[in-house]
Amino acid sequence: MAYMALYRKWRSQTFDEIVGQEAVVTALRNQIIHDRIGHAYLFCGTRGTGKTSMAKIFARAVNCLHPVNGNPCNECELCRESESGFNLIEIDAASNNGVDNIREIRDEVRYTPAKGRFRVYIIDEVHMLSAGAFNALLKTLEEPPEHVIFILATTEPHKVLPTIVSRCQRYDFKRFTAGQIFDHLKEVCEAEGIRATDDALRYIARAADGGMRDSLSILEQCVSFYVNEEIDLNKVQEILGTAGAEEYARLTDALAARRAPDALRLIGDIFMAGRDVSAFTTGLISHLRSLLLMKAMGRDGAAILELGEEEAAALSQQADHLPAEQLTWFIESLTDLESRMKYSSEKRVLLEVEIIRLCRGASETTDEALLARIAAVEKRLDEGVFVQKEQSKAADPKPNAQKAAPPPSLEDLPKIRQPKMIMTSGGAAGRAIEAWAAIKKKIISQERGLYTLNLMEIAPGADPDQIILSSDTEFYIKQLEDDHGRRLRLIERAIEDETGAKVRVLARKKSVDPTPDVDMDDIVGRIHMDVEFTD
Repeated sequence: MAYMALYRKWRSQTFDEIVGQEAVVTALRNQIIHDRIGHAYLFCGTRGTGKTSMAKIFARAVNCLHPVNGNPCNECELCRESESGFNLIEIDAASNNGVDNIREIRDEVRYTPAKGRFRVYIIDEVHMLSAGAFNALLKTLEEPPEHVIFILATTEPHKVLPTIVSRCQRYDFKRFTAGQIFDHLKEVCEAEGIRATDDALRYIARAADGGMRDSLSILEQCVSFYVNEEIDLNKVQEILGTAGAEEYARLTDALAARRAPDALRLIGDIFMAGRDVSAFTTGLISHLRSLLLMKAMGRDGAAILELGEEEAAALSQQADHLPAEQLTWFIESLTDLESRMKYSSEKRVLLEVEIIRLCRGASETTDEALLARIAAVEKRLDEGVFVQKEQSKAADPKPNAQKAAPPPSLEDLPKIRQPKMIMTSGGAAGRAIEAWAAIKKKIISQERGLYTLNLMEIAPGADPDQIILSSDTEFYIKQLEDDHGRRLRLIERAIEDETGAKVRVLARKKSVDPTPDVDMDDIVGRIHMDVEFTD
């Protein structure tokens, strides 16, 4: 007998063998037992959740000569003939999606089956039908002959016409949990004589992403590569092109500590071992997500992630040392990178550039203490005069000592340049500049990394609806322009929300200004000195 793939060999043959779809099984089984069979069904769910298997079991059961508690016997003449397409017609809508294909079905359904009660049509990936084909199917689906049953299966139910959905009984198939997949893989391994460690099977179960068929395909791939060998975690990771949890943890620590050389060396070692760039990036995002959930939920996150005790403890320990804001920023940046990788032939270069950017920019969004101190000083500067606190006379041991110099006024201190409020004669830019102080405060509260707006100047552009944010510091300009200008769009939306004015915000390098640059070290030093405010 020819070799049969595991997912075909282990396809469920009765309702009792279906895993994880109890609600759908109960409904369909009861319809068969009580002879309340409908004329049209819509099976929805992600790939590998058992839609086609359920449809074939149902098609055999409605015609079975000796059903057992709603299950097909799989031994009678009609059960065996259904596999050859006698009363079961399976159509792939992805390749048969035209009007003519549906017209052929419409012509065929008029004829009663030579044997059995029903002729069953399974239309897989029904959302791929053209608009004309959907319309051709409508009337037949609404009033089909009594001897015809339609079962429509789709992974994207939102693409199916509402008029089609309303004519069907809809059943949604749940994704399998990692625990359900693991248990089924254990059963398969025992029956097939496959030697595999529990860690390897758990990793396959998570990598399958809720699809039972995917898990069996991964297991078979591992078995084919390592013939007559025990399948362990390292072998599975090598087959899938992913890295191990320890490597992801080391890379995450390097990113958080801004150690770009260590991160790049680690990536180089991983790729020299033959890892796939896209698969590695996806695995890193998954690791960061796990850390974020453990950070937000503690031990409860382990239940959602379906982790073992040791893995949960390791993730929890690492998550304790990483701010949630930093993890969120890493995930957002790498997710955007993952989408850009699809259209690039230099995936590794893109990843290395992104790693360098994350290492250089991490502190801009995570140094909350410094940001809070700067914000507090700005608030106090708005409320009063910044003076040094005079030393107490009682503390002066020399009564005849030279009188202390008067405390410096605000004008004597190095200035943090505030935006030049250059007013216009009106228009969208003028309204935006007038309200800039309030707008800026709101923007910084939404994204703390944009506190650098306090150090930039604002001015109207050449057009009435154009605003220029300028600075002589290249980093501030690049910060606004990076990520495809996302921060510039954020500023534009904030301006529109506050003033109703739609403007175009541009970031530009400022021309040479004779005013001396800000001495940030001096400012930070003064943040820590004792100050008092007077009216």
